[in-house]
Amino acid sequence: MPEFVDKNRPYHGVTPHLVPFLPYIEKTDDSPLDGNWRPADSLSRPINISTIEGWLRECDENHGCHQRQKNLDESKEGPRPAWVVDIRRGCIARYEGGEYVALSYVWGQGCDLSVCLVKDNLERLTQPGALDRVVLPRTITNALSLVEELGVGYLWVDRLCIVQDDYQEKEGQLQAMAGIYEEAYFTLIAAQSPDASGPLSSRPLKRVGVSWWGSLLTLTGVGPFVKPTEEPDTPWRRPASNREVMNSHSIALLRTVWFQRGWTFQEYLFSGRRVVFHNNTVNWECRCVSLHEHQLLPSTIPAEMPTPRVSRLDPWPNFHRFARLSALFAPRLFTYSEDVHDAFAGAGNHFAATFPGGLISGLPGGRFFDAALLWQPYSPMQRRLASAKVRNGEEVLPSWSWLTYRGNVQSESWAAGWSYLATSEHEGGWKVFPTVNWEHSETKSSPRHLASAPRRQPENEGWGKSDGCYTHPSIPDIKFAHPIPLPPPSAPHHRAAAHRSRYLHCKTRHCTWTLHHKAYHAFAGNCAILALLDQSGNLAGHLRVNIPESHIRNHIPTDPIDLIELSRGEVELQPQSPETAQMEKEERLEMLQRDLSFPFPVPLMEELKAPKGEEKDLVLHPLADVFDEWSLPLWPVTRNKGLYEFYNVMWVKWLDEGKMVRRG
Repeated sequence: MPEFVDKNRPYHGVTPHLVPFLPYIEKTDDSPLDGNWRPADSLSRPINISTIEGWLRECDENHGCHQRQKNLDESKEGPRPAWVVDIRRGCIARYEGGEYVALSYVWGQGCDLSVCLVKDNLERLTQPGALDRVVLPRTITNALSLVEELGVGYLWVDRLCIVQDDYQEKEGQLQAMAGIYEEAYFTLIAAQSPDASGPLSSRPLKRVGVSWWGSLLTLTGVGPFVKPTEEPDTPWRRPASNREVMNSHSIALLRTVWFQRGWTFQEYLFSGRRVVFHNNTVNWECRCVSLHEHQLLPSTIPAEMPTPRVSRLDPWPNFHRFARLSALFAPRLFTYSEDVHDAFAGAGNHFAATFPGGLISGLPGGRFFDAALLWQPYSPMQRRLASAKVRNGEEVLPSWSWLTYRGNVQSESWAAGWSYLATSEHEGGWKVFPTVNWEHSETKSSPRHLASAPRRQPENEGWGKSDGCYTHPSIPDIKFAHPIPLPPPSAPHHRAAAHRSRYLHCKTRHCTWTLHHKAYHAFAGNCAILALLDQSGNLAGHLRVNIPESHIRNHIPTDPIDLIELSRGEVELQPQSPETAQMEKEERLEMLQRDLSFPFPVPLMEELKAPKGEEKDLVLHPLADVFDEWSLPLWPVTRNKGLYEFYNVMWVKWLDEGKMVRRG
């Protein structure tokens, strides 16, 4: 089960921190389901284009979500498409301003990759009517027809609007991708089909009558105020509210091929308004509301609805949000693993502009870098291997970056990175202190740049202190434990950049220790926990490794392993009551019994099942699922209280010429 899904949580088990970034569920309401609602069980029942028009009109007139594009004709600063499909003229055209719809879809393996914009066909495809003589994938032809029906003049679709073999222009467009989707009139999401050869929907798209809602009800043979007739027995339960419908649609969308692909991550994240086709239905989502096709439009935005923001990301270094988004991105799939940096570029460039140290191969730099290096897998992750397109021996995916691995990153393992936040939501008190100076470079011999920075008071003015917390006038709603450096407010050319460095350089301490002969199962996820023994054979620490406990149980290395120091850390532990400790123990025992992959018996289970009076106290703490050692049998009880001080280390494997790779 992914880290962000837990059946005991609200919102269909989604972690609350991630709700703003998942489809639909934050913006729906508990209003009763209209009596005329029907599931999309009939493929002959059309999707009414007038419904989509009603969504757009309502949002344009009342929501203010789509802030009209700036004058891109005169601006050279903002991201913009290089090319668009001119629907009226039936050809590719230079983008010179105006509303356009952006298409988000899955290329797939079965599509004709020759149907792309390249240097050889650029001149031909810019002739009026040229696209009428080209066999385009069905998803794109359906999108062109719908956008034309909606009266929008241009469609942006990557394979036709990026010159695929003009690498300079392509790189520029990839870097501008977030802005392209953010500035679109709306984004058309084609999640129905696993590749571009499929339709937008298996249901026909038609304009049914003049009224976008009433005519649809007339077509289905019912009226808006008619009590529905008795429904036949079905294997599913009829939803009771619009929230139930949108929650189920959210889960369905999460399971589509479209949502699992890496490239669609930033396309969804930065789109302000979305028309989403999937599972034989169509839904609407803007910054204010989410609606299904049979839902009456709200006459007004709910009073508690916040004013829509231009972006769903923050203009300040929000490590907490970075960690959550990274956890959502890490499981995504790529045809070519080396594309992972380009697919994360939209979010990466934004975070790089807000973190004073920029982003270094997906890790926040500067004063945040020491905490960023501490990422851990929630469950074993698969390393992304570069494809045959990459020259042999060229290292493009560094072992020390989470971007190099596919799977579930435990976002809480970055908790030390947001210790500057003072709200109860971010409790834990994990602090990291730098002990190593880090540098990064693209190659072993290229110029080196500072990756980490010492913690010092920020240069920003205006910080105020009240009730023990700090605030800044540029972000008055956020409370901080201490001031932090903020990015320049109106000088984008002075902001930090996102670097794609392959190598880290440092001078640090190194030791060789041995591993205890038993492996343990982590409470959080399915990784193995190994106990570290110093040169005297005493317990010295623990490692979480990217291997299941069941796989390493009989293969624990007996030779000493190499460790390097990363940083120093501390956590304040609080005393616990016997009642709370017993409750925690029972919850964890129940969790382990539910985990079918958990091997029985193991030392940890035996410890939890120990007779009363022989059991060990458990450490209760918001970070208990990160510090695995606190609950293991070998952990001394005397360490369960007070200030827990430690060093963060990395298990490395030496290669040659002083080069090493991360192992755990």
